[in-house]
Amino acid sequence: MVADLNSKLQILLDQFNIVMKEKNDAMAAAEKCERKMNLAQRLVGALGSELERWQQSIVDLTEYLKVIIGDVLIACSFVSFVGPFNKKFRDTIVYDNFVTYCREKKIPMSKNPNPIALLTDEATIAGWNTNGLPPDIVSTENGAILTSSERYPLIIDP
Repeated sequence: MVADLNSKLQILLDQFNIVMKEKNDAMAAAEKCERKMNLAQRLVGALGSELERWQQSIVDLTEYLKVIIGDVLIACSFVSFVGPFNKKFRDTIVYDNFVTYCREKKIPMSKNPNPIALLTDEATIAGWNTNGLPPDIVSTENGAILTSSERYPLIIDP
């Protein structure tokens, strides 16, 4: 009778161990799913703030596309024609001639077109300055002209 009870006990213990293993596996899977859900919620929360930035970027790019024709025309004219002149003549040519002409012809462009902002960026300018280019505006303009030209441009160097 004791041997019979021990065998029945062993069968029940084996079934118990199997059921407990299934329970532990299910709890581990539930914890894993909960961690994934928490990470997903944090990601969605973080991307929620990106939504506003992306929407603003779309608005900015849409507005930029409306004026890019005139801005590129001014930048191309700048690279092509103002190299041999000093800053005073460069500004006169760009702002009194090119910009005025574009406004008269109703070519869409930015309110205050800046060819340097279109031809280069602050990081590039900082790199030039680090490599020895003087930080004055004429040197920066010359750098923008040189890096935007396919041939060797005619420029002045202060």
